Amino acid sequence: MALVRLDAEVTDHGQPVEDLAKEDFRVTDNGVPREILHFGHEEEPLDVILLFDTSLSMKPVVERIAQTATVALAELRAGDRVAVRAFSRGSDLLLDFTADFDTVHAAIQRVLHRPFIPSSELQRAIDDSAQHFLKEPRTNRRRAILAITDGMGNGRAADAVENLWKADAVLSGMIVRNVGMAVWFRVVRPDTLFSGGMGGISGDSGGDGVKFDDAGEGLRQMIHRLRRRYTLAYAMPDVPPGQRRTIRVELAGEAARRYRQPRIRARSGYIVPTSDQSSRKPS
Repeated sequence: MALVRLDAEVTDHGQPVEDLAKEDFRVTDNGVPREILHFGHEEEPLDVILLFDTSLSMKPVVERIAQTATVALAELRAGDRVAVRAFSRGSDLLLDFTADFDTVHAAIQRVLHRPFIPSSELQRAIDDSAQHFLKEPRTNRRRAILAITDGMGNGRAADAVENLWKADAVLSGMIVRNVGMAVWFRVVRPDTLFSGGMGGISGDSGGDGVKFDDAGEGLRQMIHRLRRRYTLAYAMPDVPPGQRRTIRVELAGEAARRYRQPRIRARSGYIVPTSDQSSRKPS
C-alpha cells in the first residue's frame, strides 16, 4: 500500500505545540478525509541538508555559524544525518549524508573557503537539494532542507515545489538580512532583489522562513523545530499517476477547542507517483 507522508509543525501564538496525539489531527486529500495510519513525534530519524548561501552579504553569517555549529548540531539525535551544500551561481555538495557531526562541523568550516560573490541562485540550489534527495534510497527517514540565506536571489526553478513533494522534503529558511547589501541590490540590480527567493516554495513544502539577528542561535532554533515536527501518513487514493492532489491538515476534537488559532505547517499537495516511485522502505 502506497502512503502519503507529511511532516507537520503546529504553533499557537508563535510557540510550538508539542503535546498532540494522532487523534488531534484531521487530514483531507482533495477535500476527502483520510484515516491517519501512521503517527510519530520525534521518533523517526532525520536527514537534513544544510544549504549555505555564499552571496557576499552572507560571509559574516557563515563565520558566526562556523563558530557555534557544535551547539546547533547538539539538537540532533543519534541516527540523524546531515549533508552540507553551498551555493552562489551554482550549488555544490561539500559533504554527503553522515551521522558524524564532527565531520559536519568541518564541512561548515570549508564553506568559508568558497568565493563569496554579490549574487546567488537560491531557487536553483533548493531544486538541486530536492533532486539530491530523489537520488537517495526511499526510506522512512524524515527529510528536510534548511537554507541559510539572506532570502535574495536572481534565478528561478519552476519545478522546485514539485520536486520537494516528490522527495517528501520540507524546506525551511533561516533568513539573515544585511541592510547594506539590500540597498546595493535596490540601486544596482533592482531586478534581482527577491526575484529568485524562497517565495511560496517553503510554505508549499510545509516549512517557512524565519528571520534571525543571531545566526548561531538561529541555526540552533531551526534544527530544534525540524527535529520536533509531527509525522503523519495515510493511504494514497487509488487515482491515476501524475495527478496533482491537495492536502489540508487541521486540528480536531479537543485540540481544536483548546487551540483556537493554531498555525499548522504541512505540505500543500503532492503528485501521484508511478508504482516504482511510491514505496518507502524502512530506515
